[in-house]
Amino acid sequence: MLPTWIRPLGLAEHLIVGAGLTAVLAALGTPALARVVAVAAVGVAHELGDGDFTTAQGAPWNGIIDVLAFLPVPLVWWAL
Repeated sequence: MLPTWIRPLGLAEHLIVGAGLTAVLAALGTPALARVVAVAAVGVAHELGDGDFTTAQGAPWNGIIDVLAFLPVPLVWWAL
């Protein structure tokens, strides 16, 4: 059972945004490691902006889990 502050739809949204950003960066010819760093940076900036690291229910874990949700696609792309 997941805590109430973890929403599967929210995690899917973060995954989709991470995948889209990864695809755009790949189309621009960005190296794989730079894509991972850029997507992680966008994830951290987003979570700082919406308060998931500080004020939201489940903070700071809410923000950490959301940042990790951004990263599967760039990490898999880098591994391949």
